[in-house]
Amino acid sequence: MLPRALVRRVIHPLHEVLRGRPTNRFLRLYAAHDRLSTAELQVRHDELLVALLQHAAARVPYYRERVAEIRAASDLARFPVLDKSAVRAAGDGLKATGFRGALIPLATGGSSGEPLRFFSDQQREASQLAAKARGRAWFGVHPGMRETDLWGSPIEAAAYSGLRRCAAWALGWRLLPAFQLNAQTMAGFRSVLGGGRTDLLYGYASALARYARFLAERNERFAPGELKLVVSTAEVLLPADRAVIEERLAAPLANEFGCRDGGLIAHGCPRGTLHLMHDAVHVELLDDAGCPVPYGSEGEVVVTNLHARGYPLIRYRTGDRAAFGSPCNCGLPHPVLASVAGRMTDSVRKRDGTRVHGLALIYMLRDVPGVQRFRCIQRADLSLDVAVEVGPGCAREDVQARLAGGVAQVLGPELPLRVAFVNGFEPLPSGKHRYIVCEAVDDAPVRS
Repeated sequence: MLPRALVRRVIHPLHEVLRGRPTNRFLRLYAAHDRLSTAELQVRHDELLVALLQHAAARVPYYRERVAEIRAASDLARFPVLDKSAVRAAGDGLKATGFRGALIPLATGGSSGEPLRFFSDQQREASQLAAKARGRAWFGVHPGMRETDLWGSPIEAAAYSGLRRCAAWALGWRLLPAFQLNAQTMAGFRSVLGGGRTDLLYGYASALARYARFLAERNERFAPGELKLVVSTAEVLLPADRAVIEERLAAPLANEFGCRDGGLIAHGCPRGTLHLMHDAVHVELLDDAGCPVPYGSEGEVVVTNLHARGYPLIRYRTGDRAAFGSPCNCGLPHPVLASVAGRMTDSVRKRDGTRVHGLALIYMLRDVPGVQRFRCIQRADLSLDVAVEVGPGCAREDVQARLAGGVAQVLGPELPLRVAFVNGFEPLPSGKHRYIVCEAVDDAPVRS
């Protein structure tokens, strides 16, 4: 691979220019914003938000029909809240008229149902790339340092060829497919990751945890400093997974929170606090009625990308839930998320109709001795199928008894439970692992 300094100072900036993305400008801008006070950053945030709202009200047909005369950041409340169905229904009405740049077609991974097809533009893409690079810079990791991504489906792996492979080599980037992780594939990871060949390991939380547990089974661990940073993304990072990743990979672990349609929302700092990208996105936490939740309470994450101009998604419902937290003492001016609880769809129902967040089942299963991985599927009749992967020598009868007691405590003893022991899980087409799947609707009949 090329020298890191050459990539950082020449290759990476040139690559972004050739791609037509103003990433270098955003990198400088975000570095300057990190030196602002909290109050100064808030002023800049509000300026960016007002500029976006004025653009949308004047140039985007969907918004032009609904709002006018944008004067302050508080006018955001006059904009409708969007979900995936609203975006599909709006169609080309969300495209800005007279937009001179190219619209980039994108789609979500479809992990919660039908993929959403939407558009981005070069400014939005550049702002997100720079925000991601800024979060890594908090740990001393910069463009040009060598990155390996434990990521993607076979489709994405197949696309990693030709010119893309050449560009990736020049930038110091490699891909390890996360779609099929087994002892054979993971045994070869060390030759890619170790010995200074990788500075940054980036991947799904579940994939990183599975590799870390593979190392633990072999009584192996990386030497301190061998990896400069590990970044977990795309899934809820469970405390037990964080512990084994940090122990076996022997590197700082940063959690990244975002989604393809909403963009990068927050990034962990060296103190372990999740900071909003306050100069890239505006985040609201709303209750089921669409009202802001009290400080410290959990609400749905509704995001507005501040730099999208060609196809702005304003007040877009991500389906994730989170709570705002107290300021961090790390010195960064960005607001804080105290917790990210995962997707609203990752919940299950009790017989009386009460919704229970999937974390209640996840934490219960996590504490059952011998359980390594699992997936819970609540069927339309409210019955529960739990597939479990256990370690060698584990007494399955004990596991089944613990699961039965735990499920009864969380959901009540009335719901039928079926437990299956499996030798592994196929990830979703996106490459992710989903712990909780709920097929039940609110008026579903209950099987006795």
